[in-house]
Amino acid sequence: MLNMARRTLQGKRLDGSGPPFVQLSDRRIGYAMDALQDWIRSRSVRSTSNATVRRIGEAR
Repeated sequence: MLNMARRTLQGKRLDGSGPPFVQLSDRRIGYAMDALQDWIRSRSVRSTSNATVRRIGEAR
């Protein structure tokens, strides 16, 4: 659904920028479908000038 690598999602969990997750066990993480859909909707933009995606090496 997200088309993101596990590592990317892990990084987003660590910095708090990813979708809400469920700790299923000590080693397993899950995501509720409605939480993923809400997170995707919250990241929608209408113009590339509103997008916050940065290229590798670009300053923050």
